[in-house]
Amino acid sequence: MGLFPKGIKLLRSLNNTTFNLIELPLPERVILPLKQYIGEPAKVAVSVGDKVKVGQLIGTAARDNALPLHATISGKVVEIKEHLDHKGSTVPSIIIEGDGTDTWIESPVEEKDMDSLRPSDILKRIHGAGLVAKGLLPIPLGKDLLPLDQPKTHLYLKGTKVVKKIDSLLINALDIEPSLGVNRYLAGIHNEELASGISALKVITGAQRILFVVDKKSPPYPQLESIVLADEEESTTLISIDGERFPVGLSVPLLKTVLGREVPLPYGHPRDVGAAIYDIDTVVSIGRSVHKQIPQVESLITVGGGALSKGGIVKVRIGTQIGMLIESLGGLKEDPAKIILGGPMMGMAQYDLTIPITKDIPGLFVLIRDEIQVTGRYRECINCGLCVRVCPVNLVPGMLSMYCARDCLDMAEREGLFRCIECGCCDYVCPSRRPMVHLFRHAKHQLMEAA
Repeated sequence: MGLFPKGIKLLRSLNNTTFNLIELPLPERVILPLKQYIGEPAKVAVSVGDKVKVGQLIGTAARDNALPLHATISGKVVEIKEHLDHKGSTVPSIIIEGDGTDTWIESPVEEKDMDSLRPSDILKRIHGAGLVAKGLLPIPLGKDLLPLDQPKTHLYLKGTKVVKKIDSLLINALDIEPSLGVNRYLAGIHNEELASGISALKVITGAQRILFVVDKKSPPYPQLESIVLADEEESTTLISIDGERFPVGLSVPLLKTVLGREVPLPYGHPRDVGAAIYDIDTVVSIGRSVHKQIPQVESLITVGGGALSKGGIVKVRIGTQIGMLIESLGGLKEDPAKIILGGPMMGMAQYDLTIPITKDIPGLFVLIRDEIQVTGRYRECINCGLCVRVCPVNLVPGMLSMYCARDCLDMAEREGLFRCIECGCCDYVCPSRRPMVHLFRHAKHQLMEAA
C-alpha cells in the first residue's frame, strides 16, 4: 500500500459522524436541465402541456456523450426554457408541475439471470438510465466505463501507446469530503443492488481483484464483510485507510494511497494504470439500472449546516429547487451566510434558490457566519510554501494563482493548471487568504472557452 503524505486534516466541526435518512414529501415542481454533465444536451421529447409519469422519457440522447432525461415527478410540462444551473450557466430545461400522485410508468420485468447479460447489454442499460460519473468533470457513466480512444488519455513509450489491462476494481466507501456521508451511509446498510452493480462492473472492466476501501475509523460494515467472505476465489478484499486525510476520497490520491500508482495528469485516468474506481453510490445505481431497469429519478445527498433545522442523508427527486428542499427540511433556523451545493471544501456557493438539484450534486450545506471564513480582500503571495506542502498533485498553487490573477493563462497552463483537482487544500492553509481555487476554475473556463 502506498502513502498519502499530502492533503490536510479538517477541523472536527466539519466532520459528521452519524447520518440519518430523511424522507421528504414530493416536490410541487421540478426543473430538469437537459444537460447535467460534460457533453451534449438531450433533445426535448415532450411539449408544453403534455402530461408525464415518473420515469417517462422526456429527453432523448442520440450520441454517447449525451444522456436521456426522465421525468422525476408525475404531472404536466408547463415550460421549456433556459434556466441557471449550479455552475452559473444557462441550460435548456424542462419544467414540470406535479400532480401529487407520483404515478410511475410501467417498469420492465426485473432481470433474474444477470450472468446472461453481455457487456453491450449492461452498457445499454446504464446509458438508458441516464447515469452520470460523478467527479471533477461529470460525464455520462457509459463513456467513463468504455471511453472513446483519445490520444491524450494514454501513456506513450517511444511513440507506442501503452494500454494497461485493468486488474483492480476499487469500490470506494469514502466520500470526497468528510462532511459528506452518502457512501458511508450506503456501506452501512444492506441493499441488494450493490452485488448486482459489482457483477456488472466486473464484466465491463475485466478486473479480477476487488478492493473495498473504507475509513479505518468507521464502524464495521457487515454488508461489505459478507461480500468478502462469500467470494470463494478470495479475490475480494477490505482495505482500511485514514479517511480523515482530505482529499484521499478523490480517485487520484486514493489510487496512490491504496495501490501506490500515480495517474498521469492532466489527461490521465485510473484505467491508464490498470485500475477502475467507483464509489458505492455509483455501484448501487449501476446495479439498480441493470437489475431493475429503473432510470435515475432521485439522488441521495448530504444536507447540513448551522442554518438548517435538520441535516442528514436526504433522498431527493432530481430537479428539486434549493428553496423547496430547504422548506421540506423545516426551513431555516438562522440567517444563512452561504449556501453551497457540493461539499464545504469543493462545492460552489449559490445565490439563487431556484437552482435545481442535479445528478452530479453530492450535498447541500446552508452555513452560518461562524462556519465560514470571511476573507475580504486577499493579499499577495508571501512565498510561505504551505500550499506546496499540502497540494495532493504536487503543484505550486501560489505561483499558479498569481498567473491566473494577472491573466497569464498560457503560463498557468504550462505550469500545470489542468492538473489541479480543485480540492481546496491550498485555499484552506493560505495565510494570505488567496481564493486560489476560484482563480483556477475561472482560468480553466476561459481557456476551454477559447479552445
